[in-house]
Amino acid sequence: MIVDGKLLAQSLLDILKADVGALQKKGITPTLAVILIGDDPASLAYIKQKQKAAETIGARVLFDHQPPALTAGGLYNLITKYNKDTAVHGLIVQRPIPKEVGVVNDTLDDVLPSKDVDGFLPGSPFEVPVAMAVGEILRTIYTAQLPVNDTTPQHHKEFTGWLKDKHIVVIGRGQTAGTPIFHFLQKRGTKVTQIHSQTPDPETHIKKADIVISCVGRERIVARESVKPGAILISVGLWRDSEGKLRGDYEEADISDVAGWYTPTPGGVGPVNVACLMQNLIKACKMK
Repeated sequence: MIVDGKLLAQSLLDILKADVGALQKKGITPTLAVILIGDDPASLAYIKQKQKAAETIGARVLFDHQPPALTAGGLYNLITKYNKDTAVHGLIVQRPIPKEVGVVNDTLDDVLPSKDVDGFLPGSPFEVPVAMAVGEILRTIYTAQLPVNDTTPQHHKEFTGWLKDKHIVVIGRGQTAGTPIFHFLQKRGTKVTQIHSQTPDPETHIKKADIVISCVGRERIVARESVKPGAILISVGLWRDSEGKLRGDYEEADISDVAGWYTPTPGGVGPVNVACLMQNLIKACKMK
C-alpha cells in the first residue's frame, strides 16, 4: 500500500494551526529565517515548500537569498543578526552551501541551539525533521493496521514495541538524512543497521529487513529482488530522471506488489519532513 505523505503532512499541519492561533492571541507569530546562498534549484523548491507550510499554519518565513559570492564572514554576520532578533524563533542555513563560500562547521555552529530547528548542531534540543518524518510515517503504518474501532490509550507504548520487533535497515550515511535517521531509531532501542557503499554484501542486509529506509538518491538502490515480501520501504533519497521528474531510490512499479507499504516520490517523505520542521518551529517558539 502507498503511504500518502501529503495527507499525513496536512493532518500534522492542522494540529499546528491551532497552536499558532493560540500563540497569535498572545501577539506572537512563529517566525523562521532561512538563509540561502546561491540558486540551487532543489533548495529553492524546498524553501517554497517551507513557505507554503508556514502560510498554511499562520507562521512566517523570512527568506534571505544571498549571492554565491557571500563570504564566510558575511554568513557569520547574518547568523549573528538573526540570533539577536527576538522575533525570529528558528534559523536555517539551507544546505548544500556552495564550496566557494568556504564555510566550515564552526560557522554553522554559531546558530543558537534554541533556534536550530533543523536539529543538525551539537547539543540541539530538536530532532532532525527528516528523522521525525520517518517516525511519523512508521506510526501511521502501525495505526493503519489496528482494528478500526481500537481506541485504547496504549498506542504509543504498543507502537514502540512493534517498532522494536522489526529488523530495520538504513541505507546511506549522509549527515542530513541517513545518519540522523539511524541515530533517531537507535535512540529508541530498535534493531537498526546502517549500510553504505563500503558495506560488504549489502544485499544480504536488505533482504532480511522488515523496514528499509533508503537515503541515497540514486536509481534502483533498492531492487525488487532484494525486497522481503511485505517489507516497508521508505525512500528519503531523491534524484531527477532525464525528463526532470523527481524519483526515489526504488522503482515504485517494480516493488508495489512485493512491499507491504511504501512511500511514493514525490508525495512521500518530503511533505512530512516539512510538517515536522514546522513542529520544531512551534516548539522553539513555545520554548522562548
